[in-house]
Amino acid sequence: MATTALYFGSFNPLHKGHLAVAQFVVNEGYADEVWFVVSPQNPHKSPLGLAPEDDRLEMVRRCVEGIEGLGVCDVEFSMERPSYTVKTIDRLRELYPEREFALLGGGDVAATIGSWRESDRLVRENRILIYPRNEYDFFSEPFVMLKGAPRMDVSSTQIRNLIAEAGEWESLVPLCVAEYIKNNELYMNQEIIKELEAGKKAFAESDFGAAKNHFGAVLRLDSSNCEAAQWLEMIEDILAFRHKDYYNP
Repeated sequence: MATTALYFGSFNPLHKGHLAVAQFVVNEGYADEVWFVVSPQNPHKSPLGLAPEDDRLEMVRRCVEGIEGLGVCDVEFSMERPSYTVKTIDRLRELYPEREFALLGGGDVAATIGSWRESDRLVRENRILIYPRNEYDFFSEPFVMLKGAPRMDVSSTQIRNLIAEAGEWESLVPLCVAEYIKNNELYMNQEIIKELEAGKKAFAESDFGAAKNHFGAVLRLDSSNCEAAQWLEMIEDILAFRHKDYYNP
């Protein structure tokens, strides 16, 4: 029975580190194939800040085309959202009963999987391949550590920030991804992206006044920016609740 490793992610965008890990898994015989499962909405991450799902899927498709052992899977595009890994694997087993599936992820997967939907069943029913993100990552059973796997010294967040700051980012992604980002102007509005990231940072630090200023700046640059509007609405709800809590015990 062929083994397919499922590499879940937003791939926002896909970068060379993703490809290197996937090819390592196939070349070293940990699985016969690796499918990049593009997630429209990860339940553990905010949907804000994502490039359109069809663009992210198309970037992955272009990258894996012609590479033996690599594929792309859009099954979650037709499933209830947000996407839960255990439900996706159940669905894939229904669609491909002749395949054996494994889960592929980084050390962060091993560290957080206990908080996932039906995590006990997920771990019990699936082989989970873990690549270390740094030299200190090590996890024992039930995880299978990928010894000698290439380290991912790049992240999608880093790439988006470099684009926002007009830094050098093209070398971190496959050529087809760089061309797609440029041709479709993804992540390209540098000032807006910069203000959004600053607003999110201030929000994470509970500095809601600063966060409002940054998201307000986004709306002044682009009055139709839904992401900034949603963040501002969230902040207003928090501040209204605090006011009610303080003054109306």
